[in-house]
Amino acid sequence: MSKNIEINKHYYGLDLLRGISGYGVAICHFYAFIYKNEFLEYLSFIFVEFFFVLSGFVLFPQLIKILEDKKNLIIFYKRRWLRTLPLFFICLILISLMFEKFLSLDFFKYFFFIQDIAPNFLETSYYPVVWSLSIEEFFYLIFPIFLLFLNKENYLKRCLYLFLFLVLLKIFYISYFDAFFIRTGTLLRFDAILLGFLLRYVYLKLDFMKSILISLFLSFLYVFLKDFILLNQNILFIKFSFIILLQVLSSFILIFFLKIEFLTKFVFFKKISILISKQTYSVYLLHMIFIYLLIDLNLNAAIKFTIYVFLLIALSTITYYFVEKPILKTRPKYL
Repeated sequence: MSKNIEINKHYYGLDLLRGISGYGVAICHFYAFIYKNEFLEYLSFIFVEFFFVLSGFVLFPQLIKILEDKKNLIIFYKRRWLRTLPLFFICLILISLMFEKFLSLDFFKYFFFIQDIAPNFLETSYYPVVWSLSIEEFFYLIFPIFLLFLNKENYLKRCLYLFLFLVLLKIFYISYFDAFFIRTGTLLRFDAILLGFLLRYVYLKLDFMKSILISLFLSFLYVFLKDFILLNQNILFIKFSFIILLQVLSSFILIFFLKIEFLTKFVFFKKISILISKQTYSVYLLHMIFIYLLIDLNLNAAIKFTIYVFLLIALSTITYYFVEKPILKTRPKYL
């Protein structure tokens, strides 16, 4: 294994990125769903993309443990499912009751994370944000099984081959689906998470200034091309290149946040990073419920947004400490 890989280090810069991404998605969706703000809906795409590359990067040590001892596969599943499923099921039940969809066919499609397995698979897309969670869950299920057939000597090369295969597969299927499904289809985005896994090998080789400059350039490009991309999104080249832009931009933003790790010597930075990171999963799952509750209220936009942010902060904090944290304590440890 490469000496350049810091296996067990905790990255507070990535805690900050995770928190920014969670609140970024929630705020963009507030204006996109309630006020039909096209720009912020477009901006939400990149905030969601950050989660994929983050997952691959931070799960690297746990996935390597499967290579070290195959018995860790079951432990990995238990740890991931205890982390992600309980709160998801609670939120799914709540939002399904709001739409009178509890125990409906659509409910069970969400329940088993297959709602985006094919285009237009749902009768009513009432919990639209969890398409990304479906990608994560199926990646957690399938990729560790792939690792069972590898060893420490060949796993990096084989994972790189797998990444290239998934990219080529996307090129093959890209003409069959529209741009939305190419970006959100459950079985079409595994390469985004695998990219984060592979980034563990190269991020130390990039210097701070290069990371800043590339991140700024790609961010400007992403914003500048918004109208062009949305108007031409179903052209084959645009469909594919937009996904590549999302993945490359999210990778360099992740590297940038890794490079500002030195800020953790400031206690305030460290505490803020940890705090919003703990809130992220709850924010991501709960924010659509709050949007649905607020959408028809006849309130001033500023008041409505203030209530929304208060609900996000308060309920996500309560949920973490009284729901997520007790469950996390029950997770098994690796062998």
